[in-house]
Amino acid sequence: MITGGDDGRSAIEARSAFGLGRDYDKHLGHIATQKAVCFTETPLEHIWMMLETIEGRTVHFEPWGLATTKTAARKAGCSPVWYTNKSAANWDRNPGRYVRKLIAEAVERCAKGDGSIDADQLQQELVFRVAPFVEEMGHSIEGVPKEFWWEREWRHIGDYPLSFPSRIVAILAPEAEHESLSQELQGLDVHQRWLDRPVLDPRWGLERMISTMSRVNPDYVGPFPDAD
Repeated sequence: MITGGDDGRSAIEARSAFGLGRDYDKHLGHIATQKAVCFTETPLEHIWMMLETIEGRTVHFEPWGLATTKTAARKAGCSPVWYTNKSAANWDRNPGRYVRKLIAEAVERCAKGDGSIDADQLQQELVFRVAPFVEEMGHSIEGVPKEFWWEREWRHIGDYPLSFPSRIVAILAPEAEHESLSQELQGLDVHQRWLDRPVLDPRWGLERMISTMSRVNPDYVGPFPDAD
């Protein structure tokens, strides 16, 4: 979800809480929010796989997005997600188990006599600065599977600002929408660099993506030249 008015204030909105502390997000407010914007470091030539129907997945991705570099993502405050092994056979060696323990201890310290939680105190607990970046993979003791470590996820805590278009390598959109998207961007009050960003269809092959980003003449793309 992109929010904001002009380019200087626009951002991708962090709507959902993630990580092992997500259940406490309502107590953490802006200071220690567990809400994040998610990215993937999946190579461009494999990004189409993220759009497929995958067994066990509760969400379905649409072919729209923004591509950036790892260096730009790091400068913007993004970090990779740490997936720990929660399989029953390795439960004692699961680092996530101990992060959960730290969270439980923090909640206990911040509990009031009436059973409620002191939100101001909970927001100061440092474990909640780490928790959004920790997930677990494997079958739990209860037998519930979670195997999305292959998504190679990165996260940005809070809204991701779009006021730096130079951080964006390309815009992702279905090819059938490229012309209308270009016209829509032309009609918006945005930085010129947004208008210069190449637009890629995530289902294209790598060669076509590279040629588009390199501004290669479309007539020179592909193995077979047209007849003169």
